[in-house]
Amino acid sequence: MSKSLKDALLDAGFKGKKSINEREKVKKKDVRTSSVIHQEQRNFCEVCELIQPDVELYKHRNPVIHDAEWICSKCADENQVPDKFRQTNQSDFAKKRRFMRQFGETRKF
Repeated sequence: MSKSLKDALLDAGFKGKKSINEREKVKKKDVRTSSVIHQEQRNFCEVCELIQPDVELYKHRNPVIHDAEWICSKCADENQVPDKFRQTNQSDFAKKRRFMRQFGETRKF
């Protein structure tokens, strides 16, 4: 039985650049529309259970709202959560430097 030239070269140790069944890898573009970017932000306050534009993550020890971590600035002011417990700077107000607190000093990021 005679071998084909391809089989003989493979037995000799030569390899082809491409396999027949191998597909070219296509790089995926990072296409992010404004609606997708907006969905990356948290905007649901766990205290008042409303959608607010100024929701931030707070790691606090307030016993009144101990289960809530994502709190809007209004609820944080009402429950006297200091701004030093704020962990994120992700809301629209914080990114545009309009984030203000009525209770205590506003933390600068």
